[in-house]
Amino acid sequence: MKKLSKFALGLVVLSVLVAAGSCFAADLKFTKPDDLKAAKIGTQRGTIAEGIARNMLGDKASEQLTTYEKATDVVAALKLGKVEAAIMDEAPAVQFKKQDPETLTILPDAMTTEEYAIGFKQGNKELREQVNKALAEIKADGTLEAIMLKYKEDPTVPKPEDIDLHKGAKGGKLYVGTESGFPPYDIKVGDGYTGIDIEMCAAIAGKLDKELVIVAYPFDSLFMAVNGGKVDMICAGITVNEERKLFTDFSDPYENAKQVAVVLTKDYVPAK
Repeated sequence: MKKLSKFALGLVVLSVLVAAGSCFAADLKFTKPDDLKAAKIGTQRGTIAEGIARNMLGDKASEQLTTYEKATDVVAALKLGKVEAAIMDEAPAVQFKKQDPETLTILPDAMTTEEYAIGFKQGNKELREQVNKALAEIKADGTLEAIMLKYKEDPTVPKPEDIDLHKGAKGGKLYVGTESGFPPYDIKVGDGYTGIDIEMCAAIAGKLDKELVIVAYPFDSLFMAVNGGKVDMICAGITVNEERKLFTDFSDPYENAKQVAVVLTKDYVPAK
């Protein structure tokens, strides 16, 4: 029997967790994505999830859709009964499910599949090529795989001070814009940041002999930040699509992902 790699094993564990999150589905008001056309939906503002919800709801979006600054805000609204379903990326949904296993259910069918990549100001070919080279190297040597497994197992374990930001690097500074409420990819801890994206960008900065500087923005401001020259690149679980390619250049993909729907378990009563 062929032995699974740590990364493949992590994907199996992630799939099991998603399946476990749907064990109450038969008793739920909303059991599949199509049911959400009748639901009050919450999403993070400016994300692919918002676009999915708007397309699905059509003319009813103004009445049934509420957007929030952070994914954590969306889940809080769901638990308070302000919305009936949340659409978000699968990995954050799994982390929220881990924190409240008796409260949240992940519907089994994905809304969409997608790829994450790093964003650059259009025309910044030199930096994009440098980052792609560094990204290929940390994929090949197992660094990226190890980072992803570590955070997907427990995103609270790594601390900001444990991440080498390569302070004082001879190549100058690499300014990266992110959004800090998106576990396990981007997490604010005290005055610092952790997460898959943060540690991956630190590894890339090391390859470029640069010091990593993290700058946090609301997600819907990230594209303006990079195109306005406030940061060198943006990395926050950003999905690549044709619309975004019109105004932003992207690195090679570093993650395959899904959009899923999260609802409350049938026995949970929202706080008043």
